[in-house]
Amino acid sequence: MNHATPRPVQLEWLLAGTLHLGTWLASAAIGLGLALALLESRFSAPKLAILRDMRIATIGIALLILLPVARVIVMLIVYLRHRDYRFSAIALLVLTIILLGFAVGLAGRHSDTPTSPVQEAQRPPPWSRSRQLTVTPHALLAKRASSRQPE
Repeated sequence: MNHATPRPVQLEWLLAGTLHLGTWLASAAIGLGLALALLESRFSAPKLAILRDMRIATIGIALLILLPVARVIVMLIVYLRHRDYRFSAIALLVLTIILLGFAVGLAGRHSDTPTSPVQEAQRPPPWSRSRQLTVTPHALLAKRASSRQPE
């Protein structure tokens, strides 16, 4: 083990504290958003209250998703401060892979892709968006006649 490597116990406690605090914050945000949506849906128009207050719950879910990224960032900072460049490079590589995946995911989204159940409900069904192919008997006869004529 390298002398500059941080003691594993200190790093584990720091990571555990980060994940513990992050989990509590995310859970509190999700709970607050759901509670507000439930309370306001009883006193006002249900759709408006749910859409407005679910943003808080969505922030909590985003915090839960970002917790592993925060863990990798904390590890990178600790390894850099202890000048353990091998593990710093590994943490930086993992962080780069995560960020590239995020960027590819954002680039792959299309503007017509619905991002919520409300948008999905407002979209017309797939069969109404397809092009209607209308073939008249006259068009079929003209196509047959043109394919049979010798050139």
